[in-house]
Order: sequence, then structure tokens, then C-alpha cells
Amino acid sequence: MMFFKGSRGHCRSAALVTAPCFMALALAGQAHATCLGPKIPHHPAPASFTGTDMIPAVYYPAEAAAARLVRVSEPERLAMPGSIVGLWQFQLTGALPDFGTQAWHADGTELMFSGGVNPATGDVCQGVWKQIGPRTYTLSHVAFGWAGLELQPVNPNNGDQFARIHFHFVITLDLAGDKFSGTYSASIYAETEADPFNEDPSTNPPVATVTGNVTATRLQPDR
Repeated sequence: MMFFKGSRGHCRSAALVTAPCFMALALAGQAHATCLGPKIPHHPAPASFTGTDMIPAVYYPAEAAAARLVRVSEPERLAMPGSIVGLWQFQLTGALPDFGTQAWHADGTELMFSGGVNPATGDVCQGVWKQIGPRTYTLSHVAFGWAGLELQPVNPNNGDQFARIHFHFVITLDLAGDKFSGTYSASIYAETEADPFNEDPSTNPPVATVTGNVTATRLQPDR
């Protein structure tokens, strides 16, 4: 994705622009010059143009005569090939190994189904993402797991009821847009129903903080 800055062009030619002509344009308030040839239409900047407006555009490479820039809106950019939006099959390694499917939505939300987690303890979790650079994204992702089954270090004898695991991912999409890889850090909290979202280090410090890696491949529709 590239962003191009709009501007008003100014062409000066000693052979064609004379002093009287320049003065006439200045007096008429029409000092809009153009360097565009007759086959390329000129679209003046909008009335609200401030000189700093950034116009989102995507470049489509092709044959030299056909390559072009296309202005796009935010939803259109998100849905284009090469976007993180779509359905992925992922694998986590490190302290919290897992695998499953993960959907990144155009509205900035994310949904994960963990195939490596017993559904009885909680295998569905969600997050929110944003783009922070070219093909680079962060994801804040929260998972909940229930005590009394397979989950540690939650201890029901201490009043704990479930664990809250807060992941922070940084991932990079490959050039083809079909794979991504990155890293994660995760803090694990012992929570209660009375205060299930407590991540305050002064009252509920994490019982563990871990790291690992993530890889994923895009799932494609049938052709």
C-alpha cells in the first residue's frame, strides 16, 4: 500500500510564458498551471485541499502502458489481495503451543478457534488488530480458560475460577499475501467472576509471562 501526496503543478517556460500573460493570470486569480498533455485529463484539487492531504492509492504493476494508480477507500484497501483480512490456519510454538483457525475481519476484530485446546476449558478467543507498517500488524488477543480441568496455574482452592491469557502479537505478511509469521508475548492472570478483567499489576500481577512464535497460511476458497 502506498500513499501519494496531491499537489498543484506549476510549469514555467521562458519561451512561452511572458510577463504580461503572467500578470493577467495573477490579476484574474487563475494561477493554475498544468503540465498535462491533451490525452491526460486534469482533475483540480478539491476546495478543501490544504497542501497536506494524503490520498490513499494502490499501484497495480503491469505492462508499462497499463500500469496505474487507483485511489481507494479504507474498506476497499482492507479487502484487497495482500491484506491481512481473511481466514488463516495458524500454529503457535513456544510456551503456549497451539494450532487452529483464525479469522481477521475488515472491521479490525479477530476470532480464533484453538484446535490444540480442550473445548471444555475454552477454545474460542478474540482480539483486535491494527496495521503498524508495510505488511506489519499488531494483535491484542484475549483467551479465557476454566479451572478444575487442565488449566494451570489457576488454583480453585485459592478462590480462582479461570485464567485470562492476554496475547500481544506482532506479525508480518509475506509479499504474496498468503502467509504470515511473527512473535507473541502473553501474560497469564488468575481471575474471578467478581472481577474477570483485572490486569492491574498492583492488585493482580500476572502469574506468568511467556513468549513464542506464530506462523500461518491463508485458507483459499474452492475454485
